Amino acid sequence: SGGGAGTAKSPGAVDTVAKKSGPPWKSGYQADVVVEFAQRRLVALGSKNSCRLAGNWTPGVIDANTRTSLVCYQKAVVRDGQNTGHNTAQIFRTDPEGTLGRATLTSLWAQSVDWKQVQPGAKNFQVTQVLAAFWWASQAGISDDDLVRDRAYAQQGAAYWKSGGSDAAAAPYDNSMKDKIKQYQAAVGISATGVVDSATVRAMVGGSLNKPGVAGR
Repeated sequence: SGGGAGTAKSPGAVDTVAKKSGPPWKSGYQADVVVEFAQRRLVALGSKNSCRLAGNWTPGVIDANTRTSLVCYQKAVVRDGQNTGHNTAQIFRTDPEGTLGRATLTSLWAQSVDWKQVQPGAKNFQVTQVLAAFWWASQAGISDDDLVRDRAYAQQGAAYWKSGGSDAAAAPYDNSMKDKIKQYQAAVGISATGVVDSATVRAMVGGSLNKPGVAGR
């Protein structure tokens, strides 16, 4: 079944024969849990958000409704960043419109993160979100092992937003996390403290990446 008030078609209805696979993901590509994560996140934007994924959609596939929601989200983030500075507005520097690539995935994972809840010693799903965002933002070259990890995070994210937040895979903010955040901050020109702050979340939501311009592999 689909997420929220939307209606998801059966995954069995998807013909994956001879179709391309991501990353990045585009219309017509075969089903992937990374796309389903994005769909569940777009559903969870809420009924008052004009970019919310609604109506019929097929899990894991960028179908017509999913693409419309995705493009709306991408444009809204960039517009908000340009008009208010709430994010760095870098999504289209890497991901073409309607393409689910590294920048959009980084943004979707970081969306709604409260940086005050993602501090050293914390253990919660928002730490998981930032870790997943970090991997998409940092991996300019995506190996098969990288994609296995990314899909595992996607499964956690899809489960979390499908359940309304009750199925949360909490991650700890440990020394390894500090090193990752410091690496990301240095890559995008933020003071490399290893501590998540508002500037770090703004950069992630805006789609700022290590080696921008590389949407996938």
